[in-house]
Amino acid sequence: MLDGLSKRLLIVIVVMMGAVFLSAPTVGAQDLNIGFITGRGADAGVEEDAWTRSGLDKTNIKNDADYAPDNLSTFDVISIGVVAYDQNEELKANFENLKEWVEQGGYLVTIDFQQDNSWDTNYLPHSLTLKDPDLDDGVPVEISDHPIWKTPNLITEDHFGIGIWGGGDFMADGPEAVDPPWEPLLLAGANNWPVIVGAEAGKGYVVFNSLQVLQALGRVGDDIVIEVMHNLLLWRGVRDVAPAGKLTTVWGILKRD
Repeated sequence: MLDGLSKRLLIVIVVMMGAVFLSAPTVGAQDLNIGFITGRGADAGVEEDAWTRSGLDKTNIKNDADYAPDNLSTFDVISIGVVAYDQNEELKANFENLKEWVEQGGYLVTIDFQQDNSWDTNYLPHSLTLKDPDLDDGVPVEISDHPIWKTPNLITEDHFGIGIWGGGDFMADGPEAVDPPWEPLLLAGANNWPVIVGAEAGKGYVVFNSLQVLQALGRVGDDIVIEVMHNLLLWRGVRDVAPAGKLTTVWGILKRD
């Protein structure tokens, strides 16, 4: 039998183990259906390595049939790969379907950078112009007060420190300006480039991210980059098909009833 001291020690150990469990990443509890539109062929292996390291499941959206409204409606979030708007012909042919899906409650995010010299300002629900202000990691950053940085991980400026993202794999080809309804989510560099911007679109939401998340993770594999990737994908929760304002929380991920 345990004496008083042993019982107290056992209670402390159980409490500590519970705290560790509760603070652990919620990857195993992924409750979202994530769609992924692949980018350029040269980085296909890097993209897949990044997804494997992230611990998240996704379904590739490959051909014209996959862009049918009935199929898109099964996804809570759709992510866009490395310069996919430049080199993925199916995406370029069906981007209007994606815009409609967003406005009906979907969440669209470019999970890696897009090519500025082939970018169409109408690819997203709101007009956006790109330029080429490539930045290396370790530059000053400013994070907005937005839920994207709070769920499922608390993202801080330390997530964007030097040596985390790999040489030349921090960001590229960001928005030229931030005009409403776009709002800045992450500013970086001496001139405060809007590295990540977001906007509501109908019942949905869209994020243009110019961080090279997949490339940095696929090549370097830093756990800190994984946390950023999780937030970019998971913060909003399930596809919004209900009236705004009804929020619940399941496994630390915001969901809409």
